[in-house]
Amino acid sequence: MPSQTFFNLDISKQNKLLEAAKREFYTVPYTEVSINKIIQIAEISRGSFYTYFIDKNDLFSYILELNKKVLNEMTREVIVACYGDIRESFLKLFDLFVKEIEEYQLSRFLKNIFFYFSIYKEKFESPGHDLFLYVKDVISLEKLKSADLEFVFHLFMHNLLFGITEAVKSENISLIREQYRGKVDILCYGIYKEEK
Repeated sequence: MPSQTFFNLDISKQNKLLEAAKREFYTVPYTEVSINKIIQIAEISRGSFYTYFIDKNDLFSYILELNKKVLNEMTREVIVACYGDIRESFLKLFDLFVKEIEEYQLSRFLKNIFFYFSIYKEKFESPGHDLFLYVKDVISLEKLKSADLEFVFHLFMHNLLFGITEAVKSENISLIREQYRGKVDILCYGIYKEEK
């Protein structure tokens, strides 16, 4: 977590440092991320950097935290736009995340998260639970059989994360999308009430 000194900075200076850091984390493997490049682009001294963050891990952890907030907000907005329908929401979320990955070339960043997430695991002990608590009041229960909404949400979330992981690795996004939709339909078969 950044120090209070970082939060005391002008917003434009905070953003400049964070944008420089994102550029590094989004484009090179985690082990090759260079604090020197970040401070050059951000136009700050090495000493200043270390008054803001303990090290590279601390900076990456903060960027993950910021992205988690964006993910939570996007997920809630999609569920609301889909009138609480969990199936439609997770189909739309997959397409939205894949588009973001392609548009902003986030494949390297996601690989850095997947490969080095264990470093930050203690800071994100229950990310799925936190997200569920943030969105549960906008999920429609009308079509669902299961009384355990959190379990259902985690099944869909797990499937989404697996699908995104596959999309990052694959050259054939259309095939991955089709496979993902098939898995969503299988989940729905067991979770949704039968239509009369």
